[in-house]
Amino acid sequence: MSMYCYNEACTKDFLDLEKDVILAKQAGFDLIELRFDCINKYLEKHTFPDLKQLLDRNNMLPSALNALYIYPEFLSTEDQKDKHDAIINILNLIDNLYHIVGINRCIVVAPLLNDKNSCKNYKKQQITNSCVRILKYLSSSMPYIKWIFEPVGLARSLVRDADYAYEIISAVSHENVGLVLDSYNLYLKERNDNYSFIKIPKDKIFAIHLTNGKKVAASEKITDQRYRTFCADGDAIDLFKFLNALKELNYNGMISTEIFNSDLYKKLSQQEIITKAFQDIEKTINMYI
Repeated sequence: MSMYCYNEACTKDFLDLEKDVILAKQAGFDLIELRFDCINKYLEKHTFPDLKQLLDRNNMLPSALNALYIYPEFLSTEDQKDKHDAIINILNLIDNLYHIVGINRCIVVAPLLNDKNSCKNYKKQQITNSCVRILKYLSSSMPYIKWIFEPVGLARSLVRDADYAYEIISAVSHENVGLVLDSYNLYLKERNDNYSFIKIPKDKIFAIHLTNGKKVAASEKITDQRYRTFCADGDAIDLFKFLNALKELNYNGMISTEIFNSDLYKKLSQQEIITKAFQDIEKTINMYI
């Protein structure tokens, strides 16, 4: 049976990790995906042991950290000091979160460039080499973390589909490197919901994000995540196709819902959003499985 997970992206604008943990447990979630911005805000007035006590007190299990955003030049001769230092700072935070809080999973988002035209500067082999280099470094330098690579279908992304992402992690060939499959991110490449994961072994799928989106005109460019919706609120994706593709693999791990929508913050309270998130994902999974 899959475990329901709350993703702090749904209430990111509140920047209130403590209430996210408490309200997510009250709503019915088993797990929580913590965001680095919410963690950093929490640590302004709290400690790492405080965070562990908060999770333990509420019997809430931490899932993957969200998220480490990599760029192609990291750890290369063309690396940029400011970007490099920013990633190293995050890795130091991850290390503390593992050793003190016990969090051992982190999502790694495939390189996202400023615009799709910049993608033309990178050939496929360059992209593969850079992603493999970075993932091998993460895996080897912090082997106690499960690194969860995420393809993003936006035109400005360098890794846009699940098969290519699997090709990359296969080249890495480390046990602690796997994939997260996000229904909306995978839809974005072709705006197509005919999912198939038959090339991907079940044990390499470390996380699932179950999300719908608003259908927009084919002529409209989608450059960000503004059209993501809760499962029942969207009309872009037939989520039965996504869940059926997972069912064919007998996937039974964590499933979370990840919405980046500041309109929620303006219309609903933190508790209302989290309650809606649980009711939506529970109803959707029960409807299709």
